[in-house]
Amino acid sequence: MQTTAEVPILGGRPHLSHNRQLMNDASTTLRDAQELLDAGELEAAARRVETLTRAPDRDQAGEAWMIVGTARYRLDDEAGALVAWKSAAEAGGANAWLGYRSVAEQNVRDGQLEEAITAYREADRRAPAAERGAIANRIAWLLKETGHDFAARRQFNKARGAYATYLPIVTYAIIGICVALFGIDAILSGGATLSGGFLGGQPGPLGQENLINGRFVARGEWWRIITSAFFHLGPIHLAFNMYVLYLYGPIAERMYGRIEFGAIYLLCAAGGSVLTILVEPQQFAAGASGAIFGLIGLLFVVSRRHHAVIGRESRSMMAGIGTYLVFLLVFTFLVPGISLTGHLGGLAVGAILGFLLPPTGVETMGGMWRSPSGDRLSGGMPRSLRVAVYGAVGGLLVLGSYLAVSPFLG
Repeated sequence: MQTTAEVPILGGRPHLSHNRQLMNDASTTLRDAQELLDAGELEAAARRVETLTRAPDRDQAGEAWMIVGTARYRLDDEAGALVAWKSAAEAGGANAWLGYRSVAEQNVRDGQLEEAITAYREADRRAPAAERGAIANRIAWLLKETGHDFAARRQFNKARGAYATYLPIVTYAIIGICVALFGIDAILSGGATLSGGFLGGQPGPLGQENLINGRFVARGEWWRIITSAFFHLGPIHLAFNMYVLYLYGPIAERMYGRIEFGAIYLLCAAGGSVLTILVEPQQFAAGASGAIFGLIGLLFVVSRRHHAVIGRESRSMMAGIGTYLVFLLVFTFLVPGISLTGHLGGLAVGAILGFLLPPTGVETMGGMWRSPSGDRLSGGMPRSLRVAVYGAVGGLLVLGSYLAVSPFLG
């Protein structure tokens, strides 16, 4: 690239030979350079990645240029930093969006607002989904500042959509399945399931095959641990649970994404069932409330531990979640006919998952702190570790199930 020739690497010491540099592992080189950068050894950091700026691997070259740009910026060489960040953007690798964003930020500092808008738009095209809301918001403010009022309004709408608009498909699917199964049971039972009281009633033929009960699980009907969460004992029982799921399910789904939300919901449902057959194996129970208690517990812990950055409507819902949780617990303990173990089991699983797993679908306060290069100071949780957490919780539930049914296996 033409720009690369215009950026001399800092300092005047002899460069490492090409052959010697090729022998170094690229990831080690980048890590060493980042450590030098963090330690304030700015010239040494830039020299460390000199050869990698010409690497055929775009990701390596882009990351190397970002380090050079950060070093130059911290040495008050803003012109040199701008050229390096442009090189990172033009490298076209995974760091290209960071390069364009850094170019845009420097253009803003230089008063080149139209150029900044162009660079931000390029960053927006390449950035991960979680970053686009913030970039869209910056574009909107720049458009407003430069007198493009109509374009600014459209961009603000886009920014709000990037932060807040989310179709909670899994939540709606769960609600649809629960309503459909209740309707089918109502037909099969000749309407008997419609006569249920406030919290209880007579299950239909399908419900009877899926109520959680320790003896039936011991006979090999393991599916009841999950499927019992999709059946309800009366229309009011169904309506209450689905309304709470409608309120809080989309928030949790937005925070964790559809796949993880589905896993969280099923694990919380299983947590309620497993504690029920452990403590009250003779009890027959059904309903989504164990899973819903798990979601409430998850959101409560996440709001206190991870401080997720969410939209205005979600914030208003989350503001009173602690009080609502207390209300639900009091309700659970005082009202007869409620499965105490189902609620507490789901709550425990949700709280554990919320404590161990930071959200992936939204920013957190810790994740917003960044170095000048754009790297997160508080890194995200590796996917393999997240899978291990889900697997460990699932394994504990399997063990709990076995302990619960072992007395019946004789």
